[in-house]
Amino acid sequence: MRSSFGIAACVLLPTLLCCCDSNQRYMTRERLNRGLVIILPGIEGEGPLNYDIRRGLLASGVYRGLPIHSWGRPVPIAGPLLNQMDIIGNRLAAAHIADIVASYQKDYPGRPVHLIGHSGGGGIAVFAAEALPEGVSVDGLILLSPSISSAYDLTKAMAHCRNGILNIFTRSDVGLLVIGTTLAGNVDGIRGPAAGALGFDRPGPRSPPEKINAYQRLYQLELTKITDEGLAGAHGYSTRWTFIARYIVPWLLSPSWPPKDAPGVAEAIELQAKALAQATR
Repeated sequence: MRSSFGIAACVLLPTLLCCCDSNQRYMTRERLNRGLVIILPGIEGEGPLNYDIRRGLLASGVYRGLPIHSWGRPVPIAGPLLNQMDIIGNRLAAAHIADIVASYQKDYPGRPVHLIGHSGGGGIAVFAAEALPEGVSVDGLILLSPSISSAYDLTKAMAHCRNGILNIFTRSDVGLLVIGTTLAGNVDGIRGPAAGALGFDRPGPRSPPEKINAYQRLYQLELTKITDEGLAGAHGYSTRWTFIARYIVPWLLSPSWPPKDAPGVAEAIELQAKALAQATR
């Protein structure tokens, strides 16, 4: 007899399947038995950028559940702006994703689970990790040009991430993640530059010890430092399937972070070491 959590999964997972027509083929029992990667779109919802993320995973042989989970309001024209500013709705959407993760892990214990969020979806991924029940964790969050304030405290989210959080940012993303988020606010409601433009602020020497310890598992990669392509400053560059296959998949497939000898890892570790030295001096 299935447990109550198993019954819940039967309710929640089909809901996730309905997020886009193409999800069903990527949510077979065989795939789910290998793990789950939930792709969270930006404020624009399901579209080419999300499909490109999944294309990169598929091209690299990531044989896991790969649903695209739309989280905002499908309102024409005004929808993206509403999604960006709907602080309460964003938290509720994240709590639903947390329920999906918890139910999945009851049915498929021990399988790897990751959340990949682009732009506003990066903020939703952080909120979802915060909303996970006590004792439930994902393997890691991968944030692609996230629209969440650079000063946002990741301590609570990090407590539910076994390996940590990977943040991909670029200082050239000024139009959307500096000017746009200063005018309209990030998905957490704070007006100002996003972590997708400047990276997350590191804790200082006066920060609580638990925050300093938590941020030792924050890895950040600046796009323009790891690639010399002219488009590295574009908001959607981090979703390109070639970028996903080369730079993101090694993190997904590694049982522990940081993955060894993966492209860009040396730069991420260097940034982490400098930040840790600053926080503890």
